[in-house]
Amino acid sequence: MAILQIHAQLQADCHDLGRIASCQVLLHTNPGVPWYIVVPETAALELHELTLRERLEVDRITDSLARFIKHHHRSQRINVAAIGNRVPQLHIHVVGRSPGDPCWPDVVWGNLPPAAARCMSELRAIQTALDGALADESERCDHS
Repeated sequence: MAILQIHAQLQADCHDLGRIASCQVLLHTNPGVPWYIVVPETAALELHELTLRERLEVDRITDSLARFIKHHHRSQRINVAAIGNRVPQLHIHVVGRSPGDPCWPDVVWGNLPPAAARCMSELRAIQTALDGALADESERCDHS
């Protein structure tokens, strides 16, 4: 997969948490819900356009991220969607949901009330926890 530029709308709405394999991982700036976005480094615009190898890697990454969100953010439900109506670049939303979040039970798109952006200390804590969770998961997979 070739490295691509992240779409301007995603850059404006998200913090860049770095790469996992061949995907960029973003975190929405609004802290109302744990809203992560996986951006595969591909020219494909739809999930079904990925090669099998690419799709398996994207699925592995989104599944790992979903497990992290469920555990770290204590989310009861994980919503996963690849919706490209406003941003044509292929990206997959992985969103933790729980009763009592600002949008529950409705979708987050267009319903998340404005809020102050996440502070740097919160971002660093999330990044550290994510790095640790992914390292632990990778280690478990290597020993399976």
